[in-house]
Amino acid sequence: MNIRQGFAGAYGPATRDDQTAHGDLDLVRVGQALWRGRRTIALLGLLGLIIGAVYGFGIARPKYAATALLVMTQSQDPVISGDLPANPVAHDLSDMNTQLHIIQSRGLVQKLVEALDLSRDPEFNPALGSGLPILQAAAVTDGPEQVAQVVSAVQDAISAHVQRNTRIFSVTVRSEDRVKAANMANALSSLYLQDQVDAKFQAADDAVRWLSDRVGDLRQDLTVREAAVAQARVRMDLTSTEELANLNARLKDARARLQDVTLRAERASDPERLALQKAALQNSIADLETAVEVQSADVTVLQELERDAQATRVLYETLLARLKEASAIRGLQQADARVLSPAALGTYQSPRKGLIMAVCAVVGMLLASVHVLWRQFVHAGFRSVEELEEATGRPVLGQVPHLPVTDRGALIPFLTDHPTAAAVEAMRNLRTSLLMSDIDQPPQVILVASAVPDEGKTTQAVALTHSLAGLGKRVLLIEGDIRRCTLRHYVPGPSKHGIMSVLTGDVALSDAVQHVPGLDADVLFGEASRTSAADLFASRRFEQMIGAARAGYNAVVIDSPPALVVPDARVMARHADAVLFTVGWNKTTRPQVAEALRQFAMVNAKITGLVLSQVRTEELARYGYGGTYAAYATYDKGYYGAT
Repeated sequence: MNIRQGFAGAYGPATRDDQTAHGDLDLVRVGQALWRGRRTIALLGLLGLIIGAVYGFGIARPKYAATALLVMTQSQDPVISGDLPANPVAHDLSDMNTQLHIIQSRGLVQKLVEALDLSRDPEFNPALGSGLPILQAAAVTDGPEQVAQVVSAVQDAISAHVQRNTRIFSVTVRSEDRVKAANMANALSSLYLQDQVDAKFQAADDAVRWLSDRVGDLRQDLTVREAAVAQARVRMDLTSTEELANLNARLKDARARLQDVTLRAERASDPERLALQKAALQNSIADLETAVEVQSADVTVLQELERDAQATRVLYETLLARLKEASAIRGLQQADARVLSPAALGTYQSPRKGLIMAVCAVVGMLLASVHVLWRQFVHAGFRSVEELEEATGRPVLGQVPHLPVTDRGALIPFLTDHPTAAAVEAMRNLRTSLLMSDIDQPPQVILVASAVPDEGKTTQAVALTHSLAGLGKRVLLIEGDIRRCTLRHYVPGPSKHGIMSVLTGDVALSDAVQHVPGLDADVLFGEASRTSAADLFASRRFEQMIGAARAGYNAVVIDSPPALVVPDARVMARHADAVLFTVGWNKTTRPQVAEALRQFAMVNAKITGLVLSQVRTEELARYGYGGTYAAYATYDKGYYGAT
């Protein structure tokens, strides 16, 4: 579905051109509509440009950005980079991103707020700029809520990024003051480095504290174990493993002697003496074995105690050495990063005035374009004869331009004094089309109707009466809208009698009408009545009055009330030879026209033709209606230029 077909489908049937035209034609019409609305588009574009300039140069607060560069480094001191529990230098992307989060953390930013006293800065504490002393006093308090708000505002002004494929990262601070931006960036960098040192010092301090406690515990344990070794040695008969070896040697020698005695006893002449020696040696061996066994057990216990004591001593001496080392280098901690490039004065960042002005201008032009296209394609009324005929299926007998009169009383003088004006010529065209609608029997009684008020129906009835009188005919204008009785604003009257006097039989029709010289026709004015107007027009007396009018006049024009307001027009239509249905140009909606025509059809009242009234000729070209439509505007310009 193309653009025009979409709009037409929403508000009525598409025209024949819409149904057959190629899509490019629709784009051409869109382009033409935009070109016709170029002044509106340019005006709103200029307005948007001005608004953007006012915002960019007058309202928006300038922002400056200052950037400090930091690089992660490896400590070169072998003591510091030794076995102490220190954080390693970040090498991979995850560690670098961790550092970015640290430098933007609330804890570090809060230190920045405290260091630079940013709680008293209106840029980050908006309550200070309120001008109200109560709010300002509350804004500078140290309550957690106020501090949190300031910290959040400062965090929003800080950004950090890692330089690709490097260990360098940038810290950027945006502020309304270029000096403040640089100070904040440099202060944050210093706080970050100091935070690293503090973290390492805290880690070293914790290590020293732990080592001190552990060394003290080991010292007590070593004392206990050495005392146990000394006590074990006191309890033992042998004081060393060498003495245990001597016992083993003596036991071996005793066993050898026993074996020698045993061999000699077999061959000796005095076995008794050798037997005594053998018994003595066996007793000695038994004593030595017992002594060796006891001494071996004691030596084993002693060795175990000595090993435990030695292990405790080694651990104690190791931790003692580490404690002395940690205590010595605790104050030599260094950060794992350094400032590669401190922040200079902030550079201008925003607002981008040129971009803002361009965007505002484009937005203004887009809104104007939408407005132009909306007025061109999306409308509930009718702007051309083709649209009206296509929507209603009935012929349009004429289109009448908007009359250049502001006072109703000036209408008849205008019709008389400007016989060649476009509106007067349009009424002649309407008159011709109406009389030729039935060549064999031209209509005599003509009803002028409309759907709603203020569509130019009464003006058209007066102008049509004037045009018919111009043919030398005797014409009667009847005011059928007896509720409003607006005809008196066009012509003076009534002097005494009106339509009610005729319908009640008080006076004859010829005595109630008034001749209007400028109109060259007779007028029967309306009169207010307490009786239902619809009942009066449906009565036998109204029919008789119309019959008398037919007998006395060549043409009778009836100005009826709006069809959607009261049923009078449908009742009077039964006595009319022709019904002219007036539609206000670009005003009367399609549903209103459709409903009014449906009501006439319900009473079998045939609509002779439609009239497109109050056509704004100066706006026809704007909506893209050329040809005969724009000719009215050209005709009027030529006419008034000639005069």
